[in-house]
Amino acid sequence: MKVKFTIGEVECIAELDEKLETVLEIKKALPIKSYANRWGDEVYFETSLDFEKEENSKDVVEIGDVAFWIPGKAICIFFGKTPISDEKIRPASAVNVIGRVVSGLENLKKVKDGDQVFLNLL
Repeated sequence: MKVKFTIGEVECIAELDEKLETVLEIKKALPIKSYANRWGDEVYFETSLDFEKEENSKDVVEIGDVAFWIPGKAICIFFGKTPISDEKIRPASAVNVIGRVVSGLENLKKVKDGDQVFLNLL
């Protein structure tokens, strides 16, 4: 499933894995509107989803990964290191990796805290 993130003036496209229950729950909630937060080279935004199931859970991610962070009820996009990264990219705690950014990743460096976020199907 392809989705488009519009965050302030920035757009990026991601491919999400529809075999994952997390993605199916996100799809039901679309369109999602929220506000961006930056944590190092991660953009995340809160959702209304209250999804507790860990699936494809990882405590180390790759550049371009899109994930759902259960404790924060947030969707995260990783485009570089977080403040707790070492040689690997580390989220605040384990995240459900649900897809990858396929276009526009380099533009995420322009996102600022408080930018409005829209997430919808492409």
